[in-house]
Amino acid sequence: MLHAIREIDRNGREIYKCPLCGHVFVNSKKYSRHLMKSHLRNVTMNKRKWKKFMKQLLLVNIKEKSNIELTNYEKYLKIKAKLNNKKLDSE
Repeated sequence: MLHAIREIDRNGREIYKCPLCGHVFVNSKKYSRHLMKSHLRNVTMNKRKWKKFMKQLLLVNIKEKSNIELTNYEKYLKIKAKLNNKKLDSE
């Protein structure tokens, strides 16, 4: 399980931040629910989302081969592909 980034807000409460997408949560229960629904569950995609995801994943692989630094979103795509066992045919 991915650990949340814990911070203290200006009121002194502990908040939880998702390391993959940056969403902020007040309690750990909501964070773990978000993690399971958004990132870890193998969700089937429709054709349009699948095409967009694979196109972005191809660009991430090209950047990695060229030793270009990845943005946070591209790192998120790489992790999501690894969690869902998605690989490109060119690999």
